[in-house]
Amino acid sequence: MKRSFTLKSSKSKCLNGNLNVPADKSISIRALILTSYCVGTSKIFNLLDSDDVQNTLKALKLIGIKIEKKNNYHSVYGNGGLYKSPTQQLDLGNSGTGVRLLAGLLSTSKINVNLVGDSSLSSRPMNRIINPLNKMNIKLGSNNGYLPIRILKDNQIFIPYKHILELGSAQVKSAILLASLNIKGETTILEKIQSRNHTEIMLEYLGARIETNKNLISLKSPNCLSPNKITVPGDFSSAAFIIVAVLITKNSNVKILNVGLNFYRTGLLDILSKMGGTISISNKKTINNELVGDIEVGTSNLKCVNTTGEISPRMIDEFPILFVAASFAKGKSKFNGIGELKIKESNRLKVMHDVLKILGVDIKMGDDFIEIVGKEKYNNVKKIQTFRDHRIAMSVLVFGMASNGEITIDDMSMIKTSFPGFKEIFEKIGAQIKFI
Repeated sequence: MKRSFTLKSSKSKCLNGNLNVPADKSISIRALILTSYCVGTSKIFNLLDSDDVQNTLKALKLIGIKIEKKNNYHSVYGNGGLYKSPTQQLDLGNSGTGVRLLAGLLSTSKINVNLVGDSSLSSRPMNRIINPLNKMNIKLGSNNGYLPIRILKDNQIFIPYKHILELGSAQVKSAILLASLNIKGETTILEKIQSRNHTEIMLEYLGARIETNKNLISLKSPNCLSPNKITVPGDFSSAAFIIVAVLITKNSNVKILNVGLNFYRTGLLDILSKMGGTISISNKKTINNELVGDIEVGTSNLKCVNTTGEISPRMIDEFPILFVAASFAKGKSKFNGIGELKIKESNRLKVMHDVLKILGVDIKMGDDFIEIVGKEKYNNVKKIQTFRDHRIAMSVLVFGMASNGEITIDDMSMIKTSFPGFKEIFEKIGAQIKFI
């Protein structure tokens, strides 16, 4: 029988060095999907080799897209949106981005397809994309608002629509925009709360007739996208674990190279700077319309902070690791407006509350807030249940690097959905982390 491995972390003396983090997952998935719609061949450099991205790639192949892996890039042979009905279900595994964006794209592509996912993804709400798509006369079948999503080839006449989005969600916005590529006329989206804009940036880069004015987006269709070269930057959400680990580990200094610095992704930097974090950014440049740069971080004496829901869309994936930072900060921190954490890969609001409490953190939870009283030292020898959530697993391991004792996670397999090479990258800078 094949042995099952997991990970254990323990107190690290210092973290030092220069490194690269894996490629951005959100941009990798969008690059595959949008270049498949181009007329011609695009090259994607530094595509993330993770489960979520691979599941998206496999799904695109099943609907007729030729994708070839070369030495240092992937060639995507776009067919202008002329997809074919697959002979099997499209299984997106754990990828909420993959399933919601493909649902939008394929909903107006005149094919028959079923979109499914793993048990975690199947518990996440899909009405948030189904309802706005319905307003464009797009009819989708579902399991009472959950996966599977069924798209049927029929003679529906799709119509553009003026959407007002109360929820700050890049996945909802992107599903609408991708569906609108095939709808004649102008689709507009007014975001009450602005969210990450990778889809708009890439659509414009590939020649779509899209305009953005603050929180108003308009897309005139039909569109013919032009193939291009895309280089995927390092993933800020992966860099976040290294950033916090360095801040809370003694005698540490690390520079993370070529990281995506999209404004709607880097809210964590704003919060950590308010907490007194020693963070600097250099070597800024623009690559395929995305801001990229190097982030240097040093050990810091963090202090408490309060946040409001206004910043949550800019750092919704980084709250678990921010809670770890707050656990080592001086004073009481309170994070408000974070109810969206309840419908991620796990109920991250409750799971992080329960996990940190087990680890000795003075923590309190409400319906949409968490309150943490930090302290300098923790003594733990614990095994933690992660509920198959990659960000819970990585956050717990970072906690172990700054505390006395050892922390073991129950499962490491899900980490590769977003951060392949997590153990090896942390080992490179001196972290005490090993297989057991």
